[in-house]
Amino acid sequence: MTSSKPVIGIVCCHKIVDNQPSQNVYEKYTNAIHHYGGTPILLPHVIVEEDSFEPVMSMLDGILLTGSYSNVAPARYKATHKELKQDLTRDELSFKLLDYAKNKQLPLLAICRGLQEMNVYFGGTLHPDWREVGCYFEQHLEDSNAPLEVQYQPIHDVIINGGGHLSSFNNKWKVNSLHKQCINKVGEDLFVEATAPDTLIEAISLPKHPFLLGVQWHPEADYAKDEMSKYLFSGLIKHAKQARSIKG
Repeated sequence: MTSSKPVIGIVCCHKIVDNQPSQNVYEKYTNAIHHYGGTPILLPHVIVEEDSFEPVMSMLDGILLTGSYSNVAPARYKATHKELKQDLTRDELSFKLLDYAKNKQLPLLAICRGLQEMNVYFGGTLHPDWREVGCYFEQHLEDSNAPLEVQYQPIHDVIINGGGHLSSFNNKWKVNSLHKQCINKVGEDLFVEATAPDTLIEAISLPKHPFLLGVQWHPEADYAKDEMSKYLFSGLIKHAKQARSIKG
């Protein structure tokens, strides 16, 4: 490859667009990667096939697992509740991408659903709905009737633990919050990077990896101005450049 810009693969979601099945990524994710100096490419579900997966992955310097309207399938973490908003194709590809990123030390940033996939991949579990747990009091779910710019406004703090990726940024930050599922049991070998004031887990990482980081909020919503968003996306691109240089 001749370009010096690192290539970041972005997982797609299955959606119906114009009454037809589609593989979809919101533009704000591709814009964020481009803004911070990466080349975004979309990863549709069909690349899970082995003869497609390896050639595509050989082109990548990093991975972005996006948020989504859908939730991780209960069977993935041995739960038995009914989940109406599933995307089994997204689950399959995301878990394969996580496996690749872990084994090949490829940088990966996981957002909202991506964080939940990351936790489950490492053997953790989820609460299907944080509102039913009874101990969380922050406003973690958006008002869906409000304009999008209101839904994605920062709404509560996250308290950052020392010793992780985020501790180099600050010890506290205010973030948006638009999710129903949340972490219950933390996955094996994962480090809790940050929590909300009500103890809901807001960020996790894999300490044995250069950059495998998940956040529960949506940094892509204000990627160009929010300082935490700058830190996360520039961190992904920095580590992707390092991965690219190692490949030669």
